[in-house]
Amino acid sequence: MPHPNQTFTELESRWHAEHWPHLAKRQLTYKDIEPVLDAMAATEQLTHTVVGSSYLGTPIRRLSLGHGPVVVLAWTQMHGNESTATAAVLDWLQLLLNEHPADLPTDWQELVTLHVIPMLNPDGAAAGTRETAQGIDMNRDALAQQTPEGRLLWQQVQTLKPSVAFNLHDQNPYYAAGEGGEPATIAFLAPAYHPDKHVDGARLRAKQLIAHMRQVLSHWLPNGIGRYDDTYSQRSFGDAIAGTGASTILIESGEHRGDPSRQVARRLNVMALQAGLAALLSGVYQDYSLADYYAIPDNVSDGFVDIRICDLTIDDGEHPPYQVDVCLNRDPDRAQGYVLEFVGDSTGQQGLEEVSGAGLKWQQLPQLGAVADPLLAHVREQLSQR
Repeated sequence: MPHPNQTFTELESRWHAEHWPHLAKRQLTYKDIEPVLDAMAATEQLTHTVVGSSYLGTPIRRLSLGHGPVVVLAWTQMHGNESTATAAVLDWLQLLLNEHPADLPTDWQELVTLHVIPMLNPDGAAAGTRETAQGIDMNRDALAQQTPEGRLLWQQVQTLKPSVAFNLHDQNPYYAAGEGGEPATIAFLAPAYHPDKHVDGARLRAKQLIAHMRQVLSHWLPNGIGRYDDTYSQRSFGDAIAGTGASTILIESGEHRGDPSRQVARRLNVMALQAGLAALLSGVYQDYSLADYYAIPDNVSDGFVDIRICDLTIDDGEHPPYQVDVCLNRDPDRAQGYVLEFVGDSTGQQGLEEVSGAGLKWQQLPQLGAVADPLLAHVREQLSQR
């Protein structure tokens, strides 16, 4: 398959010029996106619908474009602290509205109806938590449906009957695209709808669409795309929605070196969504096989840490000195700072930041999970004196 043609290069240029600049943040709340939703609601081409409200009463809104028989539904931020795709879908709609996309037929809005629900969990977004205001992980609420937000999503699926469903999330920063690979900036999955992982026509189409999206993204990200394990989860919405006959596609936004606000993943989400829509309407996805899908490297958990200091000498003055690798991760309880994640041989892991500790010394390591800021400051000071 060829790399993306000039169409996607032009789309990328348009994204840089037309994306919503004030959404360039790691964490978005309803207050951040409300002005964008209001501006889009005033656009004649779009249909704006308040489809319900969160547990604490924040509106949950849907934007719809087109009026064709092929129904595409995308939703974001069912986990409140996973904001990347929320900015991306609003960018995507902006690009679709501002100019006719060169990769879509001229009558594309008569062929497809696109529905987007940004920020399904505004209460969690406001609190910066994965869970809803009830303390429930909405993505594990597909069976019990104890959350109003989960019930709303299921009602939308039952009413709209999407042909293709995009379930958009963020993953933690430490996934790798294959063993020893680059950070998994984007990860895909066509979720199973049954424990034996049947591949029916709808799931086959999802895998073919993913293979095409991966091929497009490989132009910018040749070694940073992963494929999630497809173990069936009865409680999860992606698996449940796949069971309705929708070609369901999970896209997880991940880390990219030197990009803590995940703007690279944001831009690539737009490229992937547009590639998926264009392939769906043109039928080009049918050129891909299951082998193309399974050629995507596994999404490997714990392939990365934030900082890996290799070959650091520990010398407390009482015992023989020894050399270890020291891995640090961001402290989840502090806006800045690091905690000690691992000590020893870190073969098989990589650091988003790699530091050579050769020739550097530290007296005594803290306990695992303890604050490691003094250690890191000391290492950086020694390096600066070289």
